[in-house]
Amino acid sequence: MSIRKVNLQFTPYDEQQAVLESPARFRVVAAGRRSGKTIMAAVETVRRAVNAGESWRGYWVGAEHHHAQTAYELIDNALPDRLVGRRNRSPPRTIELTTGARIEFHTAGGGALVSVGLDWAVCDEAAKDFPERSWTQELRPALSDRDGEAMFISTPDGREWFFDRHQRGQSPDYPAWASWQWSAYRNPHVADSEIDDARGDLPDRIFRQEYEAAFLDETGGVFEGLDTRLFTGEYELPVSPEDAADPVSVGVDLARHEDFRVIVAVDATGRVVAFDRERGESWPAIQSAVERIATEYGGFVSVDASRDNKLVADLEAAGLRIEPVKFTSSRKQELIENLVATVEAGDLTAPEIPILKTELQVFEYDITRAGNVRYAAPEGHHDDTVDALALAVDGMGQAAGAATATVAFDGDDDTEGSGLDDLARETARRRTGGNPWK
Repeated sequence: MSIRKVNLQFTPYDEQQAVLESPARFRVVAAGRRSGKTIMAAVETVRRAVNAGESWRGYWVGAEHHHAQTAYELIDNALPDRLVGRRNRSPPRTIELTTGARIEFHTAGGGALVSVGLDWAVCDEAAKDFPERSWTQELRPALSDRDGEAMFISTPDGREWFFDRHQRGQSPDYPAWASWQWSAYRNPHVADSEIDDARGDLPDRIFRQEYEAAFLDETGGVFEGLDTRLFTGEYELPVSPEDAADPVSVGVDLARHEDFRVIVAVDATGRVVAFDRERGESWPAIQSAVERIATEYGGFVSVDASRDNKLVADLEAAGLRIEPVKFTSSRKQELIENLVATVEAGDLTAPEIPILKTELQVFEYDITRAGNVRYAAPEGHHDDTVDALALAVDGMGQAAGAATATVAFDGDDDTEGSGLDDLARETARRRTGGNPWK
């Protein structure tokens, strides 16, 4: 990559190139130590500064003092004196180009970072001791004046606000954001043996976080190992109804306010065979979507009935086998823990569905003052797909029970059939602790 008028030698490797070429307004990079993320951000900062007009303003904000100092020295050494009009080597460090463009280097957490509009900002080691308010209350508003852009670079450190922004970059719900994640092993300029030596000197958890750029969490995270436990299916959605193993369970989370309507269908082998997600639909459109998928797969439908609404009754009147589920705190806990157990056991399979993966990854728990577990998506995210999947998995027991009753009493007008059918459903409903397909 060439930088006009600047003698900065830099040949990006594939991951860096993808970041530098991205048109996203907000770019989030979670990369391991020695992966070259700082020089990558410095190259982008210099490129923008030397190609900008006199009013251009950019900030480099480090989590700690030495982050800003390192970035200042890197960029200052890269810029030839003929392009530098003035520099200030003492905090707040500043480089002003002969064109009038200006780069300032600051430390996060000091308060009142910005009082003018910005065109560009780098948040360096944003997952470390970098307060979220430095972004939300200081840098982000300053970028609004000029439609400015930002880059976040860091090794992970738990699942705090940097993790949230990284997940936004993986979600189609945030088109202005893009994110990447790679380990130090991807840097061709550092020998693998050097990284292997570090592995021998560090506890496994620290190595995974600092060098492999893994987002680890001791508290709050619910689903783990999704790539090896759940998203292992090599097939496309939707699966043909003829290829889905009966009985099929359909989970439906209904849209409310800003939420999404989500329908997930799981067949008897534990495969997700259909996934449908929309927002802003009318009630007739939602009903039509549920009826279409349930009819195609002959599915048993577990539907969110937390609030009284006509849709559930209409679906029953349309002839669908409906199991209304009210999301009380205890019922949601049961649904989620059943889903967790099913995923951990490897009894559920899906091709990679980006929004489902994102929602499962950010889904968290906390402990209430009363000592109860509470599951929910963090602020700014949705859990509609998680709820729909949990309903589908929970409904597998009812689907199996209903199918058994239907086979046993098909064509039998004996009124005892309905009672036995209810008994089969109730028995299946209680089987939430183990594999619902056994």
